[in-house]
Amino acid sequence: MPNAYPHVELQHLLRQATKRPHHVLDHHPVLAPLLRADLSLVQYGNALEGLHGVQAIVEARVLGFLDRHPGLFDYQSRRKLPALAADLAALGRTPIQLETEFPALDSVAALVGVLYTIEGSANGGQVIARLLRQLPHADLPMAFFNGYGNLSRQRWDEFLEFAETHCREEDREIAAGSAALTFDAIKRYMDAYLDYLGAA
Repeated sequence: MPNAYPHVELQHLLRQATKRPHHVLDHHPVLAPLLRADLSLVQYGNALEGLHGVQAIVEARVLGFLDRHPGLFDYQSRRKLPALAADLAALGRTPIQLETEFPALDSVAALVGVLYTIEGSANGGQVIARLLRQLPHADLPMAFFNGYGNLSRQRWDEFLEFAETHCREEDREIAAGSAALTFDAIKRYMDAYLDYLGAA
């Protein structure tokens, strides 16, 4: 009988490795308001601006790695920076970029860890989008949180298939470590962004 959950072993390892840093990030002062009924337009714009800074760094690293390994994975069609830029423009905000350290992306296993983090956030964005639609701000720009729309499940399964195929069993701990380090780096960026907001 075929395995009904062919991705569960690697996916479970990645989920366990990122459980705590994921929880910490969800409760970060920049992002936590997204889940509250009293979310303001300023808080929404702040969250998008912080996420734009993160995505700009991560996408540049992912695309740079894939340029050195052509044909490995199609990330161009998954880029999220244009959607974030469009949402910020609709709010009348210009994105800023802060300098923070992100982990090196030097192997396919490390790529799997980074992609797990940012592709997983696209799944989480679907949940946030549903909550946002219930708010009084009916005209919130939500291109980023809408993510892949009806293709979300398919895109996630495609990523898991890629991860399972290209991440060797002996490299799975590298992937898990990369995912956890990416969450930590995102938190550091959000901390720096929070300091920026305070200074501004």
